[in-house]
Amino acid sequence: MTAAMLVSAASFAEPTTRVELNQTDSGANAAAEAVSVGVGESVNSTATVQANGATGFVTDWTSVTGQQGFTGSAESVSRVEADDIWSWIISGAVAQGNGLSVQSLSDLDMELSQTAGSGSRVSALSDLRVADYTAHVIQTSLASANAVEVNAAHGAQSISLVQSAAGETYAGARLAADDARIEDVAAAVQASGNSLQVSGYDASAIAVISQSQTGSVTAQADLTARDVHWGLTAATEAAGNTAVITTDWGYAHLQGEQANSGAVTARTVVNLGEFSNGGAAMSAHGVGNNALVSGIGADAYSAMGQVNTGAVTGEVVFNGGHNGGSGVGGGIVASASAIGNAQSAYVCSECPVGLTANFNQTNSGPVTARTQVSSPGYTPFISSSATAVGNAATFSSRTTN
Repeated sequence: MTAAMLVSAASFAEPTTRVELNQTDSGANAAAEAVSVGVGESVNSTATVQANGATGFVTDWTSVTGQQGFTGSAESVSRVEADDIWSWIISGAVAQGNGLSVQSLSDLDMELSQTAGSGSRVSALSDLRVADYTAHVIQTSLASANAVEVNAAHGAQSISLVQSAAGETYAGARLAADDARIEDVAAAVQASGNSLQVSGYDASAIAVISQSQTGSVTAQADLTARDVHWGLTAATEAAGNTAVITTDWGYAHLQGEQANSGAVTARTVVNLGEFSNGGAAMSAHGVGNNALVSGIGADAYSAMGQVNTGAVTGEVVFNGGHNGGSGVGGGIVASASAIGNAQSAYVCSECPVGLTANFNQTNSGPVTARTQVSSPGYTPFISSSATAVGNAATFSSRTTN
């Protein structure tokens, strides 16, 4: 079935189910999880907040129309203070302004607008303090002003989406273990202004979108420990606008506009007194506008106009002390990247399918990538990279053989 036929079917079909969504939030929404413990086996702390949220499960032809508006605050904090934890500490924080998630097993027609106003604030923070010892630390933080997710199996999904983010979006992870020994640490932080994620199996997805981000988007990790014995992994990612469509055995179609004029910052800062037998791997990735179309077994189409005028930054800073490792581990990998506009289109199949991609990208904002590594002690190897790109476009069409 061609793209024109799918659009026509979505335009003139009569859904059996109609959903009208109208949500407005101007309040102060907060979720706080606080744990204070001396000695224990394990700690698991999660804080989640959402200003406007809707979820759906579609088994018949369904139409979803409406709007979500957010002008208040949505802040979540997972705070843990511990002396001695023998096993693990898991701390996670999630904050969302406007969110819609739909699982579709049939045809879906969606026409939605999401707005996060200039006075809005979305913040997620994992804050961990360790006095003496813990075996394993896992920290996650996720914040988004506007987000739509569609997971489809079978049917045709027609999505018309307008997203506007003008406030502050922040995701952070903090580890204060200045006098503590930790066996290993893993931290992941992600912040996004506007986001669309569509995945499909045996489903044909067409999305026509408009995304505008004029506020600030920040993902930041600040991790300090006296000794991380077996290694540390930390990653931050910040995006002004993101649109991703991935399908298996179904037509994939994405078109529209992305505009970012706000500051987008991803920063990873790590201070270790020692990292005795493991390594340290750190990354920070910032992007103003990001679009991806990926199809397996069917045609794909991508036509996004991207304009970035905001400052985009990716930064990694590492300060390490003595490393007494044997040389098997103990290396340092630091990677920072910043892109004004990124766009990718990909098809892969054993069948004769085609890819049509029209890339239109304009960047006038400052794009900065920076890594700084300081390790005065013995270090088996150091790999450090910083990559800054104004406009990046990639495309691929190949068989699976």
